[in-house]
Parts: sequence; C-alpha cells; structure tokens
Amino acid sequence: MLALANFTDTISAWYSWGVAIAFAITFVTTLWIFFDSQSNGYRASLWRWLSLLAAIIVIPSVILSFSPQMAAGLPDALIKNLAVLGIAATAVALFSLLLYGVGVGVTPPDAEKMMTVDPLTSLTGSDGEGSGGARASADAASTPPRGVQATTTKEKSVTPQRVPVTSGDTIRIKNAYENELPLAWIVALNGPYAGQEYRLQKITDIGRESDHNDVALDDRTISRQHARIRYEKGAFVIYDLASANGVLINGSQVQRRVLAHGDRIKLGQVMLGVLMVQEDMDIDLTPENDSPAETAVSPVE
Repeated sequence: MLALANFTDTISAWYSWGVAIAFAITFVTTLWIFFDSQSNGYRASLWRWLSLLAAIIVIPSVILSFSPQMAAGLPDALIKNLAVLGIAATAVALFSLLLYGVGVGVTPPDAEKMMTVDPLTSLTGSDGEGSGGARASADAASTPPRGVQATTTKEKSVTPQRVPVTSGDTIRIKNAYENELPLAWIVALNGPYAGQEYRLQKITDIGRESDHNDVALDDRTISRQHARIRYEKGAFVIYDLASANGVLINGSQVQRRVLAHGDRIKLGQVMLGVLMVQEDMDIDLTPENDSPAETAVSPVE
C-alpha cells in the first residue's frame, strides 16, 4: 500500500509541476546538442536522435498537464504509463547531454582529412596548398630548437643544417650523460594550439586538465588524462590512458606504440606532429667561407 501511495504521489507531482521541468530539460537539451554539433561540425547522430525522441515522448504529458479535461476520457493506466515514459525520457535526455559533453560517440569535423596531413607541411605550409591559420600560427611560434633550422615553403622536412664554423670543427649530437634525453618534441598542428612546441621529458602526460598534465590541451574531445609518453630503452613510447576517443598514430588506433620522427598523433580532434633529432648523428660542419665574422658558434647545451 505504501509503495502504491508513493507511486500515485509521484504521478500527481509529475502532472502538477514535474512535466514542466521535464519539458524544459528535454527541449533545451535537444536544442543544445543540435546547434552545438552543427556549429562545430561534430557528427553526433546518436545523441541528436535520442534527445529529440525524449522531447517528443514528453509532449503527451505536457498536453495532459495543461489540458486536464483531455484526460477525463482516457484510461487511468494510460495516463500513468505516459507519466512513466516522460520521466524515463527526461533521464535519457540528461544522459545524452552528459555523454555528448564529454565527447563519447562524437566524431570531430574532417577527421579523415586531418589524418592525411603531413605534420611538417602543416606547420610550415606548402606552395599551392593553403594551410591557413595553422601556417600563420606556426610562423608566430617560438624559435626552433637549437641545431634545427626552421623549414621554409620549399622544405618538407626538418633536419640538422650545416652552419659555418672554423675549419675542422665537428658537432656530435648525442647524450652527454646516461640520463640525458634525446632531442624530441611534439608540435600542435591544428586548432588554437597550432604551432606550439612541447619538449618530451622522461614522462610526458597529455590531457585536458592543466593541473595533472605536462601538455594541457583544453579541448572537449580530449580526456582529462588522455595519453602518456615515456622514454623507455632509448625510445619514446606513447600509451592510451583509457581515453574516451582513443589515440591514433598515422590513422591507426593504438594502446601502446613507439614513436618515430614524422609520426602524426591524433587525440580527439587535436593533431600533433612528432619531431626528433637522431642521437649520435655526426654533422660535418664544413665552413662555406672563411670569413672570421661567421666562425663563432654557441656551444650545444
């Protein structure tokens, strides 16, 4: 009897004030998901249709709530079932909004096109192919690492360049100590972070929260702790930290992968390029001329 009384009270509360709140929730949720996904180019068909279906299911309860005379000729069981369906639809709408907000089941715009972008070309641009804001952001980024000359529109790769020094001098790029890391960076290739460089450490955590990550990317498709790059046995290895949208290397989803120069890392809708300077690489720095003004070279740190 107590359970029946509580159920009756719930139905009564639903038609008296709950249905108005439920309609507002489902209506706003549907509009938010539709307009946000449309404006940002996200593909989120599941959450679009679920939220729309939830709003439609609540409508009969809204009609009965604002027109009680229409319920006079309806069976009591039907009125109660419509109320239960409305309550369930409201929960589904909230669930859809929550998962859409964290990026589950949401595909970023032009994901296939992004996966075909050459990271080095995206950073510097190329003749005949406009890279837009990514090229402009890359030009405004910080100066390139020591020993690596910035690429131009005619260069498609980053390699150690010859610099004028005194005759016979040679610079060897290698680890001076066993615990020193090789020169390696990840570079953002798109979005508001395009052109930003991040030097890889022994452990480099990547995610949305700045308090818990070395590389913080404030993007809704990035998990709070998305990926980790560790230096292991002479190589940088990336791990997927059970992220919602996974880690893709050169178009293939991975859980663990050794990184190489030129790799493209896709986290959510953010694309990163891998830049590395090979260890123990001899560079013959034969001077182009013997001008004393061009013989001074800063020591490699």
